[in-house]
Amino acid sequence: MTQKIVFCFHTNDHEYNMGIGFLSSFLKKNGVDVGLVIYREIEGKVKDSPEDVVKRILEQCPTIVAFSVMTFNWHLIKKVIDLLRGSYGGLVAVGGYHAILAPKEVLGHPGVDVICIGEGEEPLLKLAQYCATSGQKDFPDIAGLVFRERPSATGWKRWLVEKLEDYPYMDFGLFDDEGPNRLSEKFLGTLSPAGIFSLPVITGRGCPFKCTYCSNSALIESYGGIKRFLRRYNVGTAVENMKEAADRYRPQFLEFLDETFTLNKAWIKEFCSRYKHDVGLPFSVMSRIDTMDEGIVSVMVESGLKLVFFGLESGDEEYRIKYLNRKMFNETIVEGAKILKKYGVMIVTFNIFGMPFETKDAVKKTFDLNACIEPDAAIPFIYQVFPATELARIAYKNNMVPPRPEGRWDYCTPSLDTAELPAADVIGIVEDFREKFGNPDVVERVYSRLREIIAS
Repeated sequence: MTQKIVFCFHTNDHEYNMGIGFLSSFLKKNGVDVGLVIYREIEGKVKDSPEDVVKRILEQCPTIVAFSVMTFNWHLIKKVIDLLRGSYGGLVAVGGYHAILAPKEVLGHPGVDVICIGEGEEPLLKLAQYCATSGQKDFPDIAGLVFRERPSATGWKRWLVEKLEDYPYMDFGLFDDEGPNRLSEKFLGTLSPAGIFSLPVITGRGCPFKCTYCSNSALIESYGGIKRFLRRYNVGTAVENMKEAADRYRPQFLEFLDETFTLNKAWIKEFCSRYKHDVGLPFSVMSRIDTMDEGIVSVMVESGLKLVFFGLESGDEEYRIKYLNRKMFNETIVEGAKILKKYGVMIVTFNIFGMPFETKDAVKKTFDLNACIEPDAAIPFIYQVFPATELARIAYKNNMVPPRPEGRWDYCTPSLDTAELPAADVIGIVEDFREKFGNPDVVERVYSRLREIIAS
């Protein structure tokens, strides 16, 4: 019996889901039919309802429905699962960051049959193959899959791709075929509001840094350490992946979403040389400012680098090192920004407010450091308590986390209420920061410069 896996995820920002993209390409390669339903709640667009999402899932006649969940949207996916169970008797699987970091919570929800607690290529394929021959009962032990009815020691062993070249690259076609619009008409990347068709891409998986607020710090340990968790394509394969996507879909821009793009300078130099010749599209990267020197910046600029996103997080150097485990000095950040500006690279910083033990003085330093480096734009985030992270443990240990309203997760609402920085103050701080560093005029100037680059 042919298996049809329908993936579903919720988005209020980008429509492309890299995890599903990788799973789809591998499953298709091995003969599994794959479908996709996106639960959209994007600002300025018509928002989907859980009922509509269930209807679209059932229209595809799946034998397995696989949800990809983040902590912030788990409460929404639960509603979809509850509604789905009213008319669907097949298998419901849940994976993604929240299933990996809070597995017992997810598996404990009625209607969830199995969770994937690691990367899912081989586990999902084995599940689909078993269901095709033996039906949906008496499941075997599959590493990385924990079944509600029969959890096993084998299932709790997290599986991951060890050599990226052994598996196919992301499937953009699944997203191109979803719905009535083509890929170029969808809200795929951060540049979509500017009217720029950009593709999100990566050249590796994992991050070696253990920032206390980030889920990667927990994933490193769960996967067996940095050496196993951090993987990158060889240069030839990485360039070929970019070239194939560019040739097929004709994007105007590529957004490299590797969490720290500039880790290996020798790799970057070889990659940029071949990328310039074989692909040649302008691109952006995310990285840490302390991994970029003038030599590597000049190489990337020559091959098409136009924009860098990096985490400043807090302008308080002492706080950043002590509580966030980001061991970089303000001087390093300032010098790194100067190098990028020297080469005409636009800068966008990430900043977090409302963290444990953050003070108003620390907040002022975040404003001051951004004012000093003068980014083209700066994005403020309100700190959220993510499962299994060190900063979350600190917050709970010190009784900083008030009860969250049932069935609600809101990135615009502070998750903490502390004596040093009351929740009501955090909202005002974020509004002030956005007005100063990320108001519509500021953002439009960035978009305008990028449109000029595309047009030239």
